[in-house]
Amino acid sequence: MKKMLLLSTLMTAAVAHAQDSTFTLGAGIAAGTRYSGSDEHLVAPVIVADYQAANGFYASTLRGIGVAAGGDKLSASIGLGYRGERREHDTNGFVGRSGSKALKGMGDVKGSATLNVGAEVQLTDVFSVGAHAELPVSRRENGKQFSLGLNAKLLESQADKVAIGVALQFGEAKYLQTYYGVDARQAARSGYRLFKPDGGLYGTDLSLSWEHCIDAHWAVTSVLGAQHLTGDAANSPLVRRRTSPTFAVYAGYTF
Repeated sequence: MKKMLLLSTLMTAAVAHAQDSTFTLGAGIAAGTRYSGSDEHLVAPVIVADYQAANGFYASTLRGIGVAAGGDKLSASIGLGYRGERREHDTNGFVGRSGSKALKGMGDVKGSATLNVGAEVQLTDVFSVGAHAELPVSRRENGKQFSLGLNAKLLESQADKVAIGVALQFGEAKYLQTYYGVDARQAARSGYRLFKPDGGLYGTDLSLSWEHCIDAHWAVTSVLGAQHLTGDAANSPLVRRRTSPTFAVYAGYTF
């Protein structure tokens, strides 16, 4: 689910500049829509197991496997991740229900391994800008996705960190066709009209995060967000709702 990206981004920011190796275990819940543009909601568990080495290597259930490096002004990361599948049926799984009856006849979109590349520049004590690319390694027909974001620290103390961010989401034509398009075969099976979107800006993401440190080991992280679809994606016959809220909260223990 797309909401997992909110937690992943927050955890990346939290540990990218770690001076010592850390290991975090945690669990919580996340809520969002069944697919981008859906008007159906679901709730799923969040399982956190995140190892961050002092040399920059990380392995995480949220971030994948890779390397993060940098300092107070500039940081970057590269790693392997996974883009989840989209099912055409409402199904039960290990992490709850997934898929949607609204996608009947559209066929399943298979999950894919991705190469994730990102960079962040701290402009001032408050503001930073970042760019991220998600490049499929397998299932390359699913397409590439990119984002450009602005983040601001609203509060930073020993116990609490509150930040807000806005990001512009871009996709190549393959990406938009995969997740918002309807080809001739899909139109015949599903009843949706034929729709071929162009690549480009397809949405805006807004997120508000709060990390509260209970003590030196325990912390609770909450993320509230929303995605607003624009352009061709917003005009897709698959889209039932252009603006979709997301929410996630988990408690973590860091060794």
